[in-house]
Amino acid sequence: MSELNEKKFFIISKEKYIGYRIHDNKSYDLTTAVRKLLALDTLNEDKKTTSYHLQEVCFSEVEKPLELTKEMEVKKNGEDINLDDMPF
Repeated sequence: MSELNEKKFFIISKEKYIGYRIHDNKSYDLTTAVRKLLALDTLNEDKKTTSYHLQEVCFSEVEKPLELTKEMEVKKNGEDINLDDMPF
């Protein structure tokens, strides 16, 4: 049980016609998340259009950065593209 309490969870609200969003943009430990989820569900007057769910926060750890290889270079029509010229 302590392993679950170490994990973090988002409360996701699902609104009909709008979609999904993270409630309060915060993550919570399991106990706090369940308490808030129950409170939100209790106060929810329109259960047909809005519902709440828990989603585990999952960050993948990268041990070493991905290195660009010759096969991964960006090309257009067989020519190298200068990434500094890209708009983003």
